[in-house]
Amino acid sequence: MKRRDLSSPPLSKSLPHLYDNPEECHCPSCCSCRSRIRRSWNVPCPLVSFNVEQYRSQSKSVTCLNGYPYRYSLPPSTAPTPLPSTCPTYTCPVARHSLVPPSTDPPPSAPAVPSNPVSVGGPSAALLEPPSCSGTPGYWAASKVLDIPSKCKSLEGRCQNEDLKLVSYPSRKRFRRPKGVPTIQFHEHLKTILQMYDDFDDSQKNDLLKQLLDRSSLPQTHMLSTLMAPILHANCPHNCTDILYWLPPPISLQILGYLDHTTLVQCQVVNRYWYNLTSDSKLWKNLCFRPFYRLGAKVAAKQLSHYKHTDIPWKSIFKERYLLQQNWLKGKCFVRTFEGHSQGITCVQFDDYRIVSGSSDKTIKVWSTRTNTPWAGLTLRGHSGTVRCLHLNNNQLVSGSSDCTIKVWDLAEGVGWSRSRCIVTMIGHSHTVRCLQVGLGVVVSGSYDHTVKKWFLTNGECITTLRGHTGAVLSVQFDSHRIVSGSADHTIKIWSFNSGDCLATLSGHRNAVTCIHFDNFRIVSGSLDTQIRLWDIKTKRCIQTLDWASSEGHTGVVRCLQADSWRIVSAADDKTLKVWSLESGKRLVTLREHTDGVTCLQFNDLKIVSGSYDKSVKLWDFSLS
Repeated sequence: MKRRDLSSPPLSKSLPHLYDNPEECHCPSCCSCRSRIRRSWNVPCPLVSFNVEQYRSQSKSVTCLNGYPYRYSLPPSTAPTPLPSTCPTYTCPVARHSLVPPSTDPPPSAPAVPSNPVSVGGPSAALLEPPSCSGTPGYWAASKVLDIPSKCKSLEGRCQNEDLKLVSYPSRKRFRRPKGVPTIQFHEHLKTILQMYDDFDDSQKNDLLKQLLDRSSLPQTHMLSTLMAPILHANCPHNCTDILYWLPPPISLQILGYLDHTTLVQCQVVNRYWYNLTSDSKLWKNLCFRPFYRLGAKVAAKQLSHYKHTDIPWKSIFKERYLLQQNWLKGKCFVRTFEGHSQGITCVQFDDYRIVSGSSDKTIKVWSTRTNTPWAGLTLRGHSGTVRCLHLNNNQLVSGSSDCTIKVWDLAEGVGWSRSRCIVTMIGHSHTVRCLQVGLGVVVSGSYDHTVKKWFLTNGECITTLRGHTGAVLSVQFDSHRIVSGSADHTIKIWSFNSGDCLATLSGHRNAVTCIHFDNFRIVSGSLDTQIRLWDIKTKRCIQTLDWASSEGHTGVVRCLQADSWRIVSAADDKTLKVWSLESGKRLVTLREHTDGVTCLQFNDLKIVSGSYDKSVKLWDFSLS
């Protein structure tokens, strides 16, 4: 027989009604007839038009209603025999519509057979098998077209046409069901196998089952999965598959400690036991102290001060910190504006309840953040030049000016009146004092005279002078081990805090270094070349560059920046402030409110304070939920 063309549409499209009835399933795992109807999805439509006389010829072509040609070959010795009128017949589940016979005359040598066409697929459609057959069951020739092997259990019906003829037509070898043993012999073998199985020990039973599974095909594995599903955990204790339920709570908490907050919240909805585990305060406390959610010492102390007399609800604490971080990432903040200076703002500092700003108008103004007034509550006069830098530490304010002096101010307040006054003046620089920082009882300052000086805070005495830059020192920062300075000579220098020796010089910027910030791992610097660079403090190499082209950076001169454990905030002449991820260097948000270049900023976990050439000071409050 000629192989059929498998390039035709799938059977499911040719006979969509066949797949609407689940009782006529022919998948190999459910039906023992191993029909190809569901096994091959590219089988052409098996419904053909034919006339009974065609099957007498040796090889004839017939045509499906859908237009697919078929070719049949019958053995020459096959002789059609009439069926008894009482024979039971079987209805094909797929042949549901009538077949149109082609107009082909029977060969002259063919015996006379009624020429009426056979209609298959209607209500009385039939595939016939004689009830009295003693050998291999015969099949009507069209069964070969349908590829339905012998004894298909899904065929049922009654014979109503005695003109049909039977021929012996076995199905293909590869789809033929393996021959079984007689029923009586099968039960004897089964009883013997079961008796032997009962005598085996557990390991032998396991080996036997493995061998049986290796010899099983899809119908057997399908049956096993169906039978095993309801009894798989029938004798297991409660929550037998829950690993956290069986582990000791300390180990379970240690495992959960590696999860992030999103996964912990998802674990809380698994069941009540998981909810109780993930509600443990230790888990949420650990999350609060991760770098992304860790707050500064002052802000954290203020947040925890509300729970002095009760157990700290770390889950609620983390929720507040999470909302705060989301405000930072989305740029959600409330902006307040303070105006009063007659010229541009050059430097700002703030604490919990006040903002201090310096300006080119030679004054220092103190603003209260506890009231809604936009006007300064206090104005300090004493410098004869532009106030270029400030540092606020509790009630002590240190300022540097273009008049080459450094002044220390006492901002303590009396009852009903202010006691603010200048208590120390440091003289030693020969040019503008551009930058300074206070800490450890000393003041470190940088000047346009190319030097870095260290002073005693209490009496204003100069301790040492660091020389090495060939340009104006524009930025300086220090800790207990080192001093880092940036200069107009395009370099960054690292000095020993105790000896004053120059330890390293970092080169890479193409213009003056206007601002720097460092910690134990890296140095962050901004420059007139509009770039922000990150340097490894151990290897002294630049590890990342944030610019306009690669990181959506600033398009103007970077005037000021500051960093903490997870972010960088920078300000530039392009009128914007940008927040960056310290770890990845990705720009998180851009803040736009100023109408001119932003010259200075300071921030903590809750707010940013910035000053600009537009003569205003702005407070960006991110603490609002």
